[in-house]
Amino acid sequence: MKKKNITILIFTILMTIFLPTSGITINKNYEQKILINSFGLIPPDMEKNIPMIKQSPDPGFYETSEYMIGSCAVGVIFLESTGVGTDPNLENWQPVEELNVQQEISYSLTQWWENQNTDANVDFVIDWNTAVPTQYEPIIHASGITDNTYEQLWVSEAMAYLGYTTGDWMQRTRSYINDLRRNKGTDWAFAIFVIDSSNDMITDTSSPGSFSDSYNAYAYIGGPFAVLTYDNGLWGITRMDQVISHETGHIFWATEEYNQIDEYSGYLNSKDNEGSGCLMETNALCLSSGTEQQIGWKDTDGDSIHDIIDTYPETSLIQYSPDPTTDNTLTFSGSATVVPHPNNNPCYWNSGNDVTINTISTVQYKLDSGYWVNANPKDGAFDNPIEDFTLTVGPISVGTHTISVRAVNSVSNIDSTPDSDTFTIIEGNSPPEKPITPSGETNGNINTEYYYTTNTTDPNGDDLSYFFDWGDGTNSGWLTPISSGQTATASHSWNTEDNYEIKVKARDSSLEESPWSDPLSISMPKNKMRVSIKLYNLIQQFTIIKYIFILK
Repeated sequence: MKKKNITILIFTILMTIFLPTSGITINKNYEQKILINSFGLIPPDMEKNIPMIKQSPDPGFYETSEYMIGSCAVGVIFLESTGVGTDPNLENWQPVEELNVQQEISYSLTQWWENQNTDANVDFVIDWNTAVPTQYEPIIHASGITDNTYEQLWVSEAMAYLGYTTGDWMQRTRSYINDLRRNKGTDWAFAIFVIDSSNDMITDTSSPGSFSDSYNAYAYIGGPFAVLTYDNGLWGITRMDQVISHETGHIFWATEEYNQIDEYSGYLNSKDNEGSGCLMETNALCLSSGTEQQIGWKDTDGDSIHDIIDTYPETSLIQYSPDPTTDNTLTFSGSATVVPHPNNNPCYWNSGNDVTINTISTVQYKLDSGYWVNANPKDGAFDNPIEDFTLTVGPISVGTHTISVRAVNSVSNIDSTPDSDTFTIIEGNSPPEKPITPSGETNGNINTEYYYTTNTTDPNGDDLSYFFDWGDGTNSGWLTPISSGQTATASHSWNTEDNYEIKVKARDSSLEESPWSDPLSISMPKNKMRVSIKLYNLIQQFTIIKYIFILK
């Protein structure tokens, strides 16, 4: 019996040493919405599987670690118990301990992970937060694996200290890492809470360097955070790089490979490799092909661009109006949008949104069969997943033309189906030619109606309306339009004896007016009947005078 107990003890120790402690296959505290399986922990705030519809293709609030491609901000939080509150102050971070943690995490993220696949362009930016106070001593309580009661308390306190006081511990952490991502200008973000366990390593004989439930490291699959103890149980601080590498795999949707269950996970819905002997089985610093695909590393066409971001943008051009147009310099506008790879993640608590870290890098246009030229971003720079653009082209010759536009994304993929607009430039409107001098009677009688004619042509063939100025302060007004080149006729009578000048101008359908014609000079003498009467009276008077002289 004693021999059997020793065997069991040795087996238990070996299991503790060689198997990672996150993702234990148990189902405790289901009522508390804490599910544990070989995936690791399911974030409680995501378990309701609420649809999260968003308009933009870039990652949103809940999409902080969809795949390990691009840059990622990591907020490392050293929790420091204060002894003020319910728990005693049993652990105190020492500078050398903090330095050890920084070296281990830095090696894991910025050296090992970043160099595993250069095509993924992985770039971790770490934000260190030391001496973050909490009234609790986390190491003496259970981990979030079996009971998240205390995790909620110390995470909430830490987040409040960093300025995040709205929502539960998960929402606060998500707000924190989203701000961290925004402030650091990265694609992704997650947090790491580091728990001091130095004294526990000495005083706790049952589970040294671990939480009260014997666990020492875990992560919520898909984020938002991971938790480590300083000593990592029996792994020790010198192997924290392996432990955090493993947990980072969980953050980016990698599953365990030691439970003999084929599991599908990640944006590409990929299967792990059970018994791989690598990171997600033994914490060894190597990656199985299954883990690589679960975190998004798959390049089907071998072009050094991973499938998830190897997509093509779409371009939309607003059709020019009016068409046809007499303008020969035209300004167009439109928009360009990156296209995400479909999200095939089978884990029901993922957001389900198709997201991409690609952005629009430029928009190009060409007129007819000319060269491609860069358009202008409306906001001053092409650096977002959706961009509005403008372009001005001209002068353009008279005729029918086609303008084509295409967007280019941040991985240099060009829209393979450019949008276009075919439009027609017509001759610009010109005013009518100067009308000929009006033709008609140049000497006449007052109070007698006379007719005058003129004509001209319009370069655009528009119908023309004529305006006669009669020289006496009156005019004809604009006459009814007639065809270009057709003779126009108008009449007028003068009621005062005088000399006058008649002139005329024409107007086309665009209300463009011609110059005035040369004037026609006319004379309206006295009425002939009145002249004859006066002459008769004058003759009669002369005759009477003549008889008077004879009689004398």
